[in-house]
Amino acid sequence: MTVTKTGPQTLSFYQNLTPDEKVELLFRKYYAPLCKSLYRTLRDASFAEDVVQEVFLKVWEMRESLQMDDAIQSYLYRSCYNAALNFLKAQKKKQASDIDELEEAIPGGETAEKTLNLLETEGAILKAIDSLPPKTRLVFSMSRFEELTYKEIAERLDISLKSVEKHMGIALQRLRENLQEYLISLLLLLLSDLF
Repeated sequence: MTVTKTGPQTLSFYQNLTPDEKVELLFRKYYAPLCKSLYRTLRDASFAEDVVQEVFLKVWEMRESLQMDDAIQSYLYRSCYNAALNFLKAQKKKQASDIDELEEAIPGGETAEKTLNLLETEGAILKAIDSLPPKTRLVFSMSRFEELTYKEIAERLDISLKSVEKHMGIALQRLRENLQEYLISLLLLLLSDLF
């Protein structure tokens, strides 16, 4: 994972950490938000936690070469969704002959098809976010994943409020263009839950 590094102060802070400390820092910062994000999709807290723990196990295994840069957050979210998607695909293949058993395997009354479609859509969203320009992606991630206000983002990145608004406008426009086909599918999926 090679991406441009963050500012000199942040970089020097991370350089002083041991590989174990880097993983611990990531775990403390992202474990709960990752579990929360996966739970919204899967509606199964223990499965969401298992997936996130599995991803952090892989991060632990590669801790010696871990790059603490702007892409680490996107990497963690994408890895969690890919791991969940791979598990659901394997489950779907394994139990394809009996769809009723598969529906029981996923709690909350969600069907495997709906959950799989939702995960594929979220995977496409994460891929579209990754395709944004680095600064725009960072601003978007801080707004959507860390739930920071535009003012807080401007202060953290030492840029103007107008710049934050500009980056968010660019991000939303590009995501709208890149995800047009998924938006219709997601809308149909949400409407089917209502009826």
